[in-house]
Amino acid sequence: MFRNDHLIEKTVEITVAKLSNTSTPTNESNGKNVAEFMQEIYDKLVELNKED
Repeated sequence: MFRNDHLIEKTVEITVAKLSNTSTPTNESNGKNVAEFMQEIYDKLVELNKED
């Protein structure tokens, strides 16, 4: 099982990879969307981590 800090690092890596392929402007609305995306990724990684 991975520790929480490792799951957070993976969440950041996935988010950076996703955003590097877009030209999303920086604003409040897009920031909220990115935060929601990161939370979904983190939640899924936690779920998968528990299944192993």
